[in-house]
Amino acid sequence: MDDDAQAFLEELESRHGAPVGWRTYATWYGNNHSVFREFGVFFYRCEGRFYFEDFERSPSLLGISLKPKKAKAPFVRFEGSFSASDVVMTRPVPKNMARQIIDGKRVSERIRDVNIVDRLFRQMVEMVVLTDGTIHFFELMARKDFIDQINTTL
Repeated sequence: MDDDAQAFLEELESRHGAPVGWRTYATWYGNNHSVFREFGVFFYRCEGRFYFEDFERSPSLLGISLKPKKAKAPFVRFEGSFSASDVVMTRPVPKNMARQIIDGKRVSERIRDVNIVDRLFRQMVEMVVLTDGTIHFFELMARKDFIDQINTTL
């Protein structure tokens, strides 16, 4: 791990007062409060709590920064967290249905269970429902690891 990454993890640990146990990057994020991050969030666990936050991104091609043609809005950082004990349910859902919920065009109660065709031909995201009614959608690289983390912290 390089020095910048190590310093970043140490800053997170001091901010939360606990070691960062598990960490990953969710390549796509949204919730039912109209928050959407196309480029995802850094997702990690400190003790029994999950945290996520996004970062400002500059467009680039092969590592070379590109200047945007249009003036873009200033970056507003987004962070959130939830306790593992607040998770009511978690399950995979098609990404396009998650996007409809984020946009307010569909209600979460009307999402059917996924089938084999969905799993084979559609992009899937993890829907995490909390006790307060908040729903988070994460496109995780290793869904099983996340499920294991929820189960081990309960």
